[in-house]
Amino acid sequence: MRVGRRAHVLAPGIALLGAVTVLSPYVWQETWRATGFAPGFIPFHLWCWLPFLVLAFTAGKLGRLGGAAFTAALVAGTVATVELTQAFDDGSERIGLALPGLLSLAIIGAWGLRAHPRGGGKVSRPLVVAVVALLALVIIGGRVGDVGETDRMQTFLVIGTSIALEALPFVLLGAAVSAAIEIFVPARWFERIARLPLPLQIPAVAMAGVAMPVCECGSVPVARRLIVRGVHPAAGIAFMLAAPVINPIVLFSTAVAYSGRGATEMVLGRLSLGLVLAIIAGTIIARNGGGNLVANARKSEPSKDHDHSDGRLRGFVDHLMSDLLLMGKFIVLGAALAAALQTIVPQSVFTGVLTSPFVGALLMIVLAFFLSLCSEADAFVAVSFIQFPVGPQLAFLAAGPVLDTKLVLLYGGTFGRAFVLKLALVIVPVVVAGSMLFQAVIS
Repeated sequence: MRVGRRAHVLAPGIALLGAVTVLSPYVWQETWRATGFAPGFIPFHLWCWLPFLVLAFTAGKLGRLGGAAFTAALVAGTVATVELTQAFDDGSERIGLALPGLLSLAIIGAWGLRAHPRGGGKVSRPLVVAVVALLALVIIGGRVGDVGETDRMQTFLVIGTSIALEALPFVLLGAAVSAAIEIFVPARWFERIARLPLPLQIPAVAMAGVAMPVCECGSVPVARRLIVRGVHPAAGIAFMLAAPVINPIVLFSTAVAYSGRGATEMVLGRLSLGLVLAIIAGTIIARNGGGNLVANARKSEPSKDHDHSDGRLRGFVDHLMSDLLLMGKFIVLGAALAAALQTIVPQSVFTGVLTSPFVGALLMIVLAFFLSLCSEADAFVAVSFIQFPVGPQLAFLAAGPVLDTKLVLLYGGTFGRAFVLKLALVIVPVVVAGSMLFQAVIS
């Protein structure tokens, strides 16, 4: 009721403020003051008033802060529109004429996101409206501003688009396999491994990543489930770190990304270093802290499994869409960040780094922490760093799937914060040493 009353008061107020703002240039703009009002200007006045009408329609649904921010933006945008349309430059006039429409799309997109119901994972009509409006905002804004005309922006668009398009098929395939394992593979299959002797159990469970092609996001809950159900923590951690690196989908994507650039060497190097890293890290970390890992894993175990009462096919589709949406946003964001880094940062910055495989490997581990997309797509990002030799690129491929921004949150929530620090202290030296050895062997 309060929202309705607030909207009832705000809507006319915003519309009235818009009318005053649209007509105000007759007071402060010299050209408009000299010519005076004319009926031919009415379409332009209505066009400038449109964003205020859109905001009035959504009044009370964007929140006080959002409504105030958009109101201020509309006032400023109207002033900018008038000034730009009076410029002699054709580009400035074009941008000014497009501003009211762009502001209207921004408001519609914000309303759609705000109105989308949280939880349940269902796609609502407001969300569809928001996505369409925001895409239109980006496309039209880019076209009006001649965004693609500059050399740097063309480079950014080419690199970012190519990374995303090349990576998405492998992400889809990985999400499908992960969903199939979650739904159709019985959990008791893993319980038999828990009865193996520890020296055999750790490498055996790590090698199970070949048969279970899950990405890094999917390997964490699987490892937790293994530990809770009796698998030794060292073996569970080894599987969690090995599966995203050595599974066939990741190795195939690596071969595709490095086709014609030493694909065989890079695939074998990634397989070997990933497996060795997983075994060493699992053994060291779980040697003294196995009890804590089990306790934290049990604590983070969900109270109940997903509801698949509608059938396995529905459960498969639900898991597929959930994984795809989760990884898809990291793909787009990571591709944009990687493209921006390579477009904005001068190549001369990396010149000194190239002379030192040690420093180059450390830098690529840092880049992997921030730019790693998912294990199925990392190779397409790593190969785009042509200024680095293959050794540091291998460091990116080995470190990214086991230690990045999203995994830090997953690790901390599953096994505790201390686990993240211990894992980083093991991963960095092992990956640096392995990448330097790889560079020395193939050189």
